[in-house]
Amino acid sequence: MIEVNYEAQITPQFKLWTEDQCYRVHQATLEVLSRTGVRVLEQEALKLLGEAGCIIRDDLVRIPPDLVRWAVAAAPERIVLSTAAGRRTIFLQENSISFGLGNDLAYFHDSSSNRVRKAILKDVERVSIVADALDNIDFIASLALASDVTTELTDLYQFKALRTYSSKPILASATEVDVLRALYEMSLITSGGPEDFRRNPEIAFYAEPISPLIHSRRALEKLLFCADKGIPVTYASGVMAGATGPTSLAGSLVQGNAECLSGLVIHQLKKKGAPFILGIAGGPMDMKTTNCVYGGPEVPLINAAVGELGRYYQLPSYGMSGCSDACQLDLQAGLEAAFSITAAAWSGTNLIHDNGYLGSGMIGSLEYLVMTDEIIDMVKHFMRGIEVNQDKLSLEVIDEVGPGGHYLTHEHTIKYFKEETWYPRFMNRQPFYSWLQEGRPEMKKHLEEEVRSLLAEEAESKLTSSQIKEMEKIIASEEERITGLKERRRG
Repeated sequence: MIEVNYEAQITPQFKLWTEDQCYRVHQATLEVLSRTGVRVLEQEALKLLGEAGCIIRDDLVRIPPDLVRWAVAAAPERIVLSTAAGRRTIFLQENSISFGLGNDLAYFHDSSSNRVRKAILKDVERVSIVADALDNIDFIASLALASDVTTELTDLYQFKALRTYSSKPILASATEVDVLRALYEMSLITSGGPEDFRRNPEIAFYAEPISPLIHSRRALEKLLFCADKGIPVTYASGVMAGATGPTSLAGSLVQGNAECLSGLVIHQLKKKGAPFILGIAGGPMDMKTTNCVYGGPEVPLINAAVGELGRYYQLPSYGMSGCSDACQLDLQAGLEAAFSITAAAWSGTNLIHDNGYLGSGMIGSLEYLVMTDEIIDMVKHFMRGIEVNQDKLSLEVIDEVGPGGHYLTHEHTIKYFKEETWYPRFMNRQPFYSWLQEGRPEMKKHLEEEVRSLLAEEAESKLTSSQIKEMEKIIASEEERITGLKERRRG
């Protein structure tokens, strides 16, 4: 039998906006940029914008629509991230999603004491070990903000800790451009040099404007450096609906889009074709607590909108999932993680960060990270959909088994049972009496055991002793620079 003109839908589909709605948001964004404008607090960026025909009064810049369209068209629609060894593993392009961690949480759940405390550098090392072992975590980040090293240089210490125990691509951040420059030099130690890095970047960088509609000097210095060196960068608006943006999600998305796209204009004026990732990592303010919501349904909606805009602009996009407002690993954390990860997969945003976040972006947890890895695996299976072909329709098999038979020993079952059925590592599927006999174990217990097991093994360094020394030399040089700055200020 030959089938012709047969249409098939493979993965489950979700669509938040039509192209007409994206166009309307885009036109509103152009209106904000040309009428209201943005404040630009960095001289090189002001010069680039002025030379490109923007209207500038002091530091207030109004950007013409044609310049925004040029920048969108100039940026690449596809970005590839690599491991430290140069293996290309993450493809930020349409219909491709990659899950990973976020940076810089002030507090951390201590697995040994079961208490939440200030994060330390050792936590970042543990993050690297655990995340490296998780098959569904595609890129890594510090998760913790080390409080026991020089504050200005935490990003460098954390980068070395991450790279020591994992070769996965890193989502990095830096307090200022000098620290970013040092971080870039550290990444060249493993990537092989500037040209090798441009071809196979092992890091993506996170920077952000200040809502509403301000580009700070520090943020722009980092953005311009990324453009110059070919570091893939997301310049993600952190707009908070009802506080630093309009209460309506559509209004906050327009403002966030204006903040991001005006950053894109500056970025492309610095170096046309430099890799840029569209991002709006926002959420609403909870008016009862004044907290920024991480786990509510509004955040996945915003991420879905970013995915739609990314496809509309043909730009890689940046989203979030696996994060919760719960302050401990509990039912709320699991519910919010499952919902946000599913929505993120549906939305098609490309680089999905913040998995492992508790406490509205304040607490890191290795156990929660392992849980999100399990959920991501489940969601990936769901997103495969149900394939309809001659073999899987099983007509011959049904006829062979017939009424009253069974399929347990049939070769069709042996061929497909692992592929068709998802098998969890930590969720319970034991029958009730077996579960009772095992002591009624909760999923949390299995997650804690997995973390202990991974950390009990002696972790093998991914870096050579020579590479470690080179990184330590760069950090030592930056320590001297920071000490000198502090002494001059005191003097």
